[in-house]
Amino acid sequence: MVEQILKTIINYVIPLLLGFLIAKVTNYRKKNDGLKNGVMTMLQSNLTNTFFYYEPFKKIPDYVYKNFLNELKAYEDLGGNDYIHTIYEHMKTWEITRTDILKKDWFDFHFII
Repeated sequence: MVEQILKTIINYVIPLLLGFLIAKVTNYRKKNDGLKNGVMTMLQSNLTNTFFYYEPFKKIPDYVYKNFLNELKAYEDLGGNDYIHTIYEHMKTWEITRTDILKKDWFDFHFII
């Protein structure tokens, strides 16, 4: 009798449990991939916008450049490998200006456009 119950558990319950777990893992993976792609798209958009905002000046404030590099690293860590590296190569030739965000002249430079 006990042997019959164990066979039933092995033949029916364990496959159902494994199927449920596989379905859950697949669902979590889809959600994770969606979040990853969303974050990559937002990083790519921000990196591109930063480039085109400062590109006419060929100079960029130091704190913006630092943020750009941090975002670029996060973008690469997520698997991003796109035209972002090309615009980064262009940015490396720009002047990096030291800014003091507490002084008024910083606001004059930052809001030219």
